[in-house]
Amino acid sequence: MALRPEVLAQVQENPKLIPGLVNEGLRWSSPVKQFTRRATQDYTLRGRRLREGDRFMLLHQSGNRDADIFDDPDAFRIDRRPNKQIAFGYGPHMCIGQHLAKLELRVMFEELLSQIRSIEITGERRVVQTNFVGGLRKLPVRLELA
Repeated sequence: MALRPEVLAQVQENPKLIPGLVNEGLRWSSPVKQFTRRATQDYTLRGRRLREGDRFMLLHQSGNRDADIFDDPDAFRIDRRPNKQIAFGYGPHMCIGQHLAKLELRVMFEELLSQIRSIEITGERRVVQTNFVGGLRKLPVRLELA
């Protein structure tokens, strides 16, 4: 929200928008990077033939920006409906802890957003170097309290 102060103001004015902020933030950041799977049967996906036993990689970040699924996929929109983000996987491979993670994010924003006036990034962002589950290692910010 440091890069989108209008979103900060919008959510502070209407905290009922926080679940949409959480979902869009997960779509945008996609902490799970990839999963590798093996085809259980022959299948054609977008003109590409997968044969039983072939290994393939699901790239969550790419899937969460798929223009066939998301209108204007490179825009950060907390009102995105539907928001079929796959940050925690999908179907039988969906993260069992996703509901707790979303709850923790929602509660954090509910408590934090009423206490701050602005957020300013004050240094260089560093991310965890990984090919599986990533996130921020460092993001210096300055909060102006309300």
